[in-house]
Amino acid sequence: MKKSEIAVFEIGDYKIYQKNSLRGWAVTIMPINIRIDNFHNFPHIHYSLKGKHIPIKINDMIMVIEIVKKHILENGKIQKEKLKEELS
Repeated sequence: MKKSEIAVFEIGDYKIYQKNSLRGWAVTIMPINIRIDNFHNFPHIHYSLKGKHIPIKINDMIMVIEIVKKHILENGKIQKEKLKEELS
């Protein structure tokens, strides 16, 4: 059985889902389907839920959430390439 903890919160027009499990952690930004996780043993971002793994440097879920929050508050929306740079 998989054991996981899930939390959901809203920032602006986005819902942020954070999941922590035995396999690793994931942060999903909806409704734009961006997922940042460390499954497969390295931190990475997906621009769609089944998309390509794009490596990032931040391997801490709390830091990722804080960067995503700050990004949304400063920009008013998600700018994919800028967010990727902030996480690298």
